[in-house]
Amino acid sequence: MSVKEPSSTTLPTSRAHGFTLLEAIVALAIFTAAAASLYGLFSTNLMAMSRVQEVSAQLPVVQQAMQHLSLTNPRQQEAGQFEIDGFDVVWTARLMDDIRRSQSQPGFLGDYEVGLYEVTFEIQRDGRALGAWQMRLIGHERVRITGAG
Repeated sequence: MSVKEPSSTTLPTSRAHGFTLLEAIVALAIFTAAAASLYGLFSTNLMAMSRVQEVSAQLPVVQQAMQHLSLTNPRQQEAGQFEIDGFDVVWTARLMDDIRRSQSQPGFLGDYEVGLYEVTFEIQRDGRALGAWQMRLIGHERVRITGAG
């Protein structure tokens, strides 16, 4: 038996190394899908971070608004507006129950009529509402002077 030697015109049996056009297109499609999903995640995180910064900037304004409103008597003024550090605070008060006469420690009628009010206030900047909060305050009015005869 004789062994036949390959001729010089025979093609090599091993495949050529490198990417085909189809492989390059598939790789590019996978890369594009991954990049698009990462961009969406990055964009969402940027928006969330912006919102956190906005809310944290509002916190001192909310605290100052609550301090300001706690000095307000909703029995005498049921709505109003004021400004704190460039933010507008708009508020309204709503009586939650009937007005009642206060009582002294031993149970005698007091000098004041009081009522519980729900105060709702909204923080605005450039006419755009940034958030709304609620708190409860006691409204009072002096109706009797003790010891007057």
